Amino acid sequence: MQGAHEHRCTNPHNITYHIGCFREATGCAVSGEATTEYTWFPGYAWRIALCANCHAHLGWRFQSRDDYFHGLIMARLTSAGPLRIKEADI
Repeated sequence: MQGAHEHRCTNPHNITYHIGCFREATGCAVSGEATTEYTWFPGYAWRIALCANCHAHLGWRFQSRDDYFHGLIMARLTSAGPLRIKEADI
């Protein structure tokens, strides 16, 4: 996106995120209505992207009329896969 895979973006509360752009994000669920307010990518509306398993905030899904991508917070991603809780641990 905009010529790069990774970006540093600052929200209106002055919190800066290091995000990576991904076409697909298996394991993410989106929440809320799409909005263009404070978008980091002109022409794209965004929605919150959550872990479909634990509902932790992972980033955002950006969408335009013809395109979409996930902007995910790099520090919150893991290659370990979804957390599996055994019944004995409950």
